[in-house]
Amino acid sequence: MVFACCSYQLRAEDLNALKVKEYKLENGLTVWLNEDHSQPKVFGAVVVKAGAKDCPDTGIAHYFEHMMFKGTDRIGTLDYGAEKVLLDSIAMKYDELALTEDPSARIRLQKEINELSIRSSEYVIPNEFNRLISRFGGSGLNAATSYDATIYFNTFSPQYMAQWAEINSERLINPVFRLFQSELETVYEEKNMYGDFIGGQVMDTLLSRYFSPHPYAYPIIGSTKNLKNPRLTEMRKFFEDYYVASNMALILSGDFDTEQVMPVLEKTFSRIRRGQVPKQDKVMLPPFNGREKMKVKFPIPFIKAMGLGFRGVSANHEDQVALNIAVNLLNNANGTGYLDKLMVEHKLMGAIAINESMNEAGILAVAIMPKLLVQSYSSAEKMVWHEIDRVKEGDFSDEVFNSLKLEQKRQYASALENIDSRATVMMNLFSQGKSWDDYLNEVARIESITKEDVVRVAQKYFSDNYLCVTKSTGKYPKDNLPKPSFAPVVPRHADASSSYAKQLEQLPAQSVTPRFIDFKKDVQTLELTPLVTLYATPNPLNDIFTFNITYRIGALEQPALMQLANYLQFLGTESMPFEQFRTRLQSIGSTLAFDATADAFTMKVTGFDNHIDETMELVGDFIRHAKADDKKMRQIVDDAKVTEKAFFKSSDNVAAALLEQVKYGDQSRYLRKLPLSQIKKLKGKDLLAVYDQVRNVQCDLHYCGTLPPEKVVETVRRHIPLERATVASNSPYRRELREYDKPMVFFINMPDMTQSIVYSYVKGDPVDDTASRHASRLFSVYFGGDMSSLMFQEIREFRSFAYRTNGRYQLPSHAHKGAAGSFTAMLSTQGDKTLDALGVLDSLIREMPLKPERVDAIRQTLVNQTNNEYPAFRNLSEKVAAFRMEGFEQDPGEAFLQDVAKMDMQDISRFYREQVSGRPVVYVIAGNEKRIDMKKLAAFGTIVKVKKKDIYR
Repeated sequence: MVFACCSYQLRAEDLNALKVKEYKLENGLTVWLNEDHSQPKVFGAVVVKAGAKDCPDTGIAHYFEHMMFKGTDRIGTLDYGAEKVLLDSIAMKYDELALTEDPSARIRLQKEINELSIRSSEYVIPNEFNRLISRFGGSGLNAATSYDATIYFNTFSPQYMAQWAEINSERLINPVFRLFQSELETVYEEKNMYGDFIGGQVMDTLLSRYFSPHPYAYPIIGSTKNLKNPRLTEMRKFFEDYYVASNMALILSGDFDTEQVMPVLEKTFSRIRRGQVPKQDKVMLPPFNGREKMKVKFPIPFIKAMGLGFRGVSANHEDQVALNIAVNLLNNANGTGYLDKLMVEHKLMGAIAINESMNEAGILAVAIMPKLLVQSYSSAEKMVWHEIDRVKEGDFSDEVFNSLKLEQKRQYASALENIDSRATVMMNLFSQGKSWDDYLNEVARIESITKEDVVRVAQKYFSDNYLCVTKSTGKYPKDNLPKPSFAPVVPRHADASSSYAKQLEQLPAQSVTPRFIDFKKDVQTLELTPLVTLYATPNPLNDIFTFNITYRIGALEQPALMQLANYLQFLGTESMPFEQFRTRLQSIGSTLAFDATADAFTMKVTGFDNHIDETMELVGDFIRHAKADDKKMRQIVDDAKVTEKAFFKSSDNVAAALLEQVKYGDQSRYLRKLPLSQIKKLKGKDLLAVYDQVRNVQCDLHYCGTLPPEKVVETVRRHIPLERATVASNSPYRRELREYDKPMVFFINMPDMTQSIVYSYVKGDPVDDTASRHASRLFSVYFGGDMSSLMFQEIREFRSFAYRTNGRYQLPSHAHKGAAGSFTAMLSTQGDKTLDALGVLDSLIREMPLKPERVDAIRQTLVNQTNNEYPAFRNLSEKVAAFRMEGFEQDPGEAFLQDVAKMDMQDISRFYREQVSGRPVVYVIAGNEKRIDMKKLAAFGTIVKVKKKDIYR
């Protein structure tokens, strides 16, 4: 019972992790602090209540977010006084460009801007902000722009609180818009990427109609026209108007002491300007007038899709909680909603209700997919309205209603369980103008919601005035901008340090050893049979349990597991049909889900500990007596048809499949999967036979909750059949890498795509010794692992050839002795830049520059990652099980950091020479061949044009 005592003590102590303290600094800046000592990290964020709606269609909020990584008058510069003269001239030229329409005059102005940018770069220290964040314990640096807010965030080690506060407050005092020309081109690449995403243009078109005339009608990233005509003076005005203390919040959640932290925050963030944001009149959305019709183009034939769009509620609306429950009556986690049942019974291919709230409006909608070929839009819509009307008429039992309230409570509680998810809630709340008390009151209000409340809001919002959207087969034209003719802006002082950075080094910081997982203390491990292991961890915060049964066989070994995971969610048991089985689970607040990955098949159970016995009884009955239903197989077949049609409309999918074929040949997961022709022949009993096979395989059980392990073991033995697990696992599944004796370029033509997706592949040798495996991680960070890597700087930062870049050496499993590793790099770039981007990447691979001055920063990056990725309590056991599957009996991070501390540029160079340099480089490209000079492409290797059937079964 030691575990139970430990659980009780943690519960009493750690309930403070659910408390958020709110403060106001003297300048009016809001501070929310949440202490949580369960992980050795702090999540820090600055939230600014200014987003795309405050500068509609211009994209200013978004590309201002990008510029906030470029530094200030003190960060990122060697001589700001000299640099400013040139930056002011650049700003004037951009104002002039925005007023100029003559093409030749625009080219002249852009050339002048380019020349000024190159001159100003003589003073620039690129990525110094990122380097400072990393130097002082930071990882996961990022930002995001929404319609209503912009957030800047990262995770950092607690001993660097003073440095983090100093850097992030300094960032907000006087940001400098340096290297703007190249960053704007990077934003074009981001826009190209979104345009290539399947459904991206459809969503822009749909939101434009749905939200007109509100600013939400415009894309967050802005229109191409406005992106081509940016004004730095308008961006500066946006900063001055909205980046004031009263419009911001500082969010901190993690391992710190509030009393010690507040003086640090007062000293640093009180420096931010006071001010009031401009008042704007709120644009009210008019009601739809009856059944308004709209068509959107979607590039996949034979698939039908439609949507019903209603006026929803804004984030602060009093009806939000009741409307959530009304929507859950249509769709919920157990698949018992009225719309869920239409899909389970194959009356529709799919139907899902959506309820999203922004600050000034909400989206309430139902997305519908009629059955393939045979069902009309009117028939599908009629079915959906019948189910909506049931909610509006109160046609649901008290038992179902109360179970959905319970589901809501579980969702709220689960969102507060760890630092990252809790911080996300905090950021969203402030951006919506809510307090932490508002959130707690919202949770408390769930209990007071009545059936009458739900009926009232359903009648009010699911009205006869709505937008009916149907799909037609087609595509929208894309804005294909030609690549710019200006020269790359390559700062000469990439590894210099500003005076500010040197001053920061003087701030004291406590030396703290990263926390590592203790396999014995943090997780209790019990062997229930020779091939079944239970991992148990305490839940210190609430009474929600999770219980995962992870069978160590995955889709690489048994491809039918993908269909099995989908099929099982539609089944009941021999004694209980689907609806009865799922309703019983729902009534006690439990859920059951299935998941298949490359190396595992998992049954995921959630619920409340006071109902664990009944939950396990239901789950055990399902495991033993799941009943096949061939009618449900029609849904599996239709899903496969849609997946196959959609697959080749995504360049990311196609490039990933081509890379798999190049690396693994016939062992590619896309060639091993079940083909549609075989899926059509499957019967329910065939998939249940696969389920029987899975249950014979070695498995891990993961329990996280408040009960002592002895009680869990007793419950598991009573209800879950474990005796079947008699087959040792082959996971992680081993595949042999293909070897090439000359440079090759495997190309698949995608004529509708604006961007090319490019991968490189170099097969290495076996890497079995620990030192080399550790050196591979240094090499990966150095080459393509973060914002200071060679790839990011040379391809994105300096030349704007890509938005996405990454490169790393992929090691085989530690358990696979003698297996080779491989180097893979990836970038996405506008089609007519493909050769340029490829040229830079190829030169980096073949002649990797050596920059020993970066090694300290790389080591620090790896220390930060190791410390900041210490798992939350729900994930501890699965981390331990994964380590043990790899062959480790203690946290490998400790030995890794000890090794890394002794490594230098010679170790990176040695690994590069042994595993990458001088080997044939194979390229994989998915792109539009009309935008690429194929003759010049041949300089990178023998071109092999690939067809769909070669990469996808």
